[in-house]
Amino acid sequence: MSTTVINSMLNAIPSNAANKTGGIYINIVKNEFIILDNEIKIPRIAVTSLSYDDALTFMPSIVSLIPAFLYNHILLQQRNPANELHSLHFASLLEGKLLHFYHILRIDFKFGGDSSSVIQPGSNDYYPSYTTNRLYYKSRLIPTLQYSPEPIIPIKLIQSITTESDQFFHTYALFDDVDTTKVTHELNTLLHAFTIPENLYPFVVFDYYTACMNIVYPDSHELAWAIAVYEPLFLIIASHYIDLNAIIPYHAIKKAFPDFFTIVNDKLIPEDNLLNMIQTYFKRFSFSRDEQCMLKGWWQFVIAPQ
Repeated sequence: MSTTVINSMLNAIPSNAANKTGGIYINIVKNEFIILDNEIKIPRIAVTSLSYDDALTFMPSIVSLIPAFLYNHILLQQRNPANELHSLHFASLLEGKLLHFYHILRIDFKFGGDSSSVIQPGSNDYYPSYTTNRLYYKSRLIPTLQYSPEPIIPIKLIQSITTESDQFFHTYALFDDVDTTKVTHELNTLLHAFTIPENLYPFVVFDYYTACMNIVYPDSHELAWAIAVYEPLFLIIASHYIDLNAIIPYHAIKKAFPDFFTIVNDKLIPEDNLLNMIQTYFKRFSFSRDEQCMLKGWWQFVIAPQ
């Protein structure tokens, strides 16, 4: 089975494996991508979906180029979200002090439209085969109380509801109505931490029915640091959406994170120690934009070392 073979490749990645990559960018339509040291060949992918058999043909190249991103991950049997049919979704379960976090790495392999890279033309049923030195991806931390990386069961901050209109029932998530930019702006007002414009790259996004954190460079070092920062930050966010004390008693939170919070009207308010840690983490990130980037509609991420 192809997924078994791919997961065997992932299990064989050593902990000290280094990526063979260049810069990380975001384009005008807000898609993140990383530049690879070598080009990879992507076969013709069915318009219906990327099969795991087809993925197996190029996964050795992917593993050799971004092993630090894939270390300690598994390939999800079922994509989540399920509609990303031309992506591969990799997951890892990471431990915090009170919560666990899924790290989900979603890599999109659908042909992006650069005709100069086409090897074999597409058809009504298949996208073109092509070469590329870019990987488009989403990388997110998702809070959970679970102990297994699959299936994805987040701590929901927003519940789905069903409404009736035009003689049909429609189920949708209330967080579809949440303005992520507004939420990130409100967090920035509280934290004074984000140096990247929230309308271009919000660090906190609503996905999987909860508040997730975007991770620009998800190697094991960055993930560990991100969890140390995001676990208390998520608890603050959650306390404004749900009865957090019913899930994790506040006395346990105060014990795990002494001197990080005050509690006002059952909401967690950050103390200076936590604010300083959050600001130190997020202010490492900035954008650089030279003439070539401006011509292409790109921004390059700059990450200051710890």
